[in-house]
Amino acid sequence: MKKLWILFTALALLAVAMPAIADVTTGANFYWYGITDFDDATTADVPKVYKARITVAADVDEYNKIATELRYGQAGGSWNGTDVEVQIFTLTTDITGALGLDLPVTIKSTVGVWESDFTSWWYVANGWGFVGGANDDNQINGAAQLDLGFGPATLHYYQNMGSGATSTMMVGVDGAFGPVAAWLAYKAEAAALGDGALFVEAKYAGSFGDLALSIYPALKYDLAASALGWNVGVKAGFKMLTVGAVVGGTDPDYFDKVAAELGAAFGNAGLRAAAYMDLSNTDVLAGVDLMASYKFGAATFYLGYVIDGDNGVLNITVDDEWSASEGLYLGVKASL
Repeated sequence: MKKLWILFTALALLAVAMPAIADVTTGANFYWYGITDFDDATTADVPKVYKARITVAADVDEYNKIATELRYGQAGGSWNGTDVEVQIFTLTTDITGALGLDLPVTIKSTVGVWESDFTSWWYVANGWGFVGGANDDNQINGAAQLDLGFGPATLHYYQNMGSGATSTMMVGVDGAFGPVAAWLAYKAEAAALGDGALFVEAKYAGSFGDLALSIYPALKYDLAASALGWNVGVKAGFKMLTVGAVVGGTDPDYFDKVAAELGAAFGNAGLRAAAYMDLSNTDVLAGVDLMASYKFGAATFYLGYVIDGDNGVLNITVDDEWSASEGLYLGVKASL
């Protein structure tokens, strides 16, 4: 397996070294994060975190593109080169274009290793795990996907090349019609196709003068367990203010998780406050997050404080890269 990663990395470096035949783009994000739990500063969950993401994309020709992403993550403040991973390496081909076919549909293939996701639940309520996303990141054996686009809709078929429980398939369709978008996906192990999970999601994003309004409903049904999960998020923005709320549950007749947030932007500076509640717990308040951010050039600085609730289940996520369950946190993200 190590030889496979070496091959992928070598191919990515080869793409960078051959600008004469490929249009190459690169990017990088670097992160540092620290937290102090004033109640127990010596045993904070994540005292220090260093992370990095480096991306390379290249047009091999008019119809073929390759992309790769290297990731590094290390807690505790010490460098360890073995923690560098090839998170993404893909070859995407425009089949209809390459074959010169004049069809009412477009056909595209993707092979390699990547973060597959047929749905698009992305309501930003940091720190709370809601329904949504038919993700399958266990792709050490590679995967293949076929996409058929027709009009505003696209059909997808995905197959993981693993075996047993690591071999999964997904089928899905998504489409956008003006301000409304919808996703439908089904994911299952290849050996138990009837025991998978069904995902249904939608999004409305419209504007009315200075008012921006977004609504995000999502539903997941696990056939094997006969278990239902759902959530609905609403966000509204007016000039420099943003307010949002999301509710979710495991029964269509009630909800047990609630998140609410308020944000304000002042040029490069931002303020955010969020509260999380678990109505199924005796201690309803799960936690509060207070955060200030400032963008300076290519870097964004974060300063915040997490007040943990009595039930101790909250884990605030900042910029999808670090998390905190209690205490003061400081972070920086630099993009190149």
